[in-house]
Amino acid sequence: MTDYLIIPGSRQDYALLIKGGQGGSACGYRNKYLNLANEICDKYGITVVSCAISDEPNPDNKTNQIAEDIALLNETCKSRPKILFMGMSKGASLGCIESSKISQISRLLLINPPLMINLPHICHAAKNFNGEMMTFVFGSEDPSVKESKLLKLHERDNMKVITVPGQDHYFSRDGFNLMTLVEEYLLFDLKG
Repeated sequence: MTDYLIIPGSRQDYALLIKGGQGGSACGYRNKYLNLANEICDKYGITVVSCAISDEPNPDNKTNQIAEDIALLNETCKSRPKILFMGMSKGASLGCIESSKISQISRLLLINPPLMINLPHICHAAKNFNGEMMTFVFGSEDPSVKESKLLKLHERDNMKVITVPGQDHYFSRDGFNLMTLVEEYLLFDLKG
């Protein structure tokens, strides 16, 4: 069973789905996803669901973790809100690749997806993205920052690649607050 966190909000038009990295928890290292979820819900009134990566083997690849997470989110909201998606590391890879199959996802913030693992699939998804906004963010000290230049080949109005100086794979240096990225790239036109 997947580890998840739900912070219910009052709004029904948008919800945020957070998908962390391999081996992480729904609350995140030092509760960074829990704190982020509470801050977003308090300020914007949207429901936040954070789901850990499932470690259960899936040899037939018959289930889609992102689709399962969205089903939980829809059940929690009792509606089908527009989904804002934030993924870290493997969660960013999964969200990117699956977003083309799930029209309910309107905006994606994809932080440090490991490009050395799924680069062709990620580039294909970025090239074919037709939602509102897909933003890749890489720390300048993340191992995938070099390969991110290949993603830049697909940049356009609704697909951007950003590099944040001085940050590593975990975006944990110098007390970096993920809310900065979420507000700039996901919540930019929602009233807080």
